Amino acid sequence: MTYRIKAAIAFLFAAVLAAGCTSRIGDFTTVSTKNVNMDDEYQRVGSTEGSDGTFLVGQPDMKTAVDNALENADASAKYLTNARIYGTSYPFYSKVTVEGDAWAPVSGADAGGEIYRLKTTKNGKFLVSEDGSEKIKVFGAGDASPALQPNGERSR
Repeated sequence: MTYRIKAAIAFLFAAVLAAGCTSRIGDFTTVSTKNVNMDDEYQRVGSTEGSDGTFLVGQPDMKTAVDNALENADASAKYLTNARIYGTSYPFYSKVTVEGDAWAPVSGADAGGEIYRLKTTKNGKFLVSEDGSEKIKVFGAGDASPALQPNGERSR
């Protein structure tokens, strides 16, 4: 084979290996892998991201990606709001990435951020800031459980 044919084959092989695709799996209002008491007070500890990936064999684990996102935010973080989940695939590698706002229980000395409480109204359940300036819908009225819910409108 000539040098040009070998170079072309090497280029095509490298292009196939480097080709990947990322797609949005979903948007969720609330995501957690931990037991959460929604009667407690929580404060937002910041935006976070976590992922899990596999090489060659297996599927990435969404639970591990959520756990990594919570741990990256704060050791005491319990759940994420406004979560976005992405899947990325390459020929020999797959990854799940979770992004969102992390929330941790308020403990007396840590209460430096804005504090939120769960409120139930006829329109559903909301995380409402202590001063009432912000309201985030958590689950709709009549929902039986706080399982993963598709992201709704954010109301203020």
